[in-house]
Amino acid sequence: MEINIIDILNTGVTGFAFLMLYLGFKLTSDVQSKIFEQRPESFHDIEMYKEWKSLVCSQINNTRYFLGFSLFFFIGGILLLMYQAESKIILSISPPEQPYKTLVFHQTEKLDLNNTGRATILVKNEQNISIDINEVINKNIELSKNIKLQEEVLKRMAITNANASSDSGF
Repeated sequence: MEINIIDILNTGVTGFAFLMLYLGFKLTSDVQSKIFEQRPESFHDIEMYKEWKSLVCSQINNTRYFLGFSLFFFIGGILLLMYQAESKIILSISPPEQPYKTLVFHQTEKLDLNNTGRATILVKNEQNISIDINEVINKNIELSKNIKLQEEVLKRMAITNANASSDSGF
């Protein structure tokens, strides 16, 4: 089983607690396998067996504490995820009657702005709001080019009319 640690840690406290639980489980199973591998015949005297048994019991208690601590964090992380407060955002695009629309996305869902160019969005922490204004920028570039062309045409017309007029002072 392959575990992608980065993706798990991106979930925050819950992911970290999950990794701690997983490590605690692996630690417990490793300790238990070492206990089952040990044969009673391998102990030379009863004192050595008692010492070994004491170490094993304390190791198992430590892993239980670790698992309990991890479980506490895991449950706390789940509760935090459930409790995340929502913020209400009112988005207004002006002027709303443009032939080219500004696109607004919440997470990956496209929001439809009503006729007044307004939308109400409920947002939790770490959620994305994207505003795509490429169409507006392209229209502004096009209009700027048209304005420059019109200015040049007006200058030429003004020079032509001034040269053609007898009272222009030239």
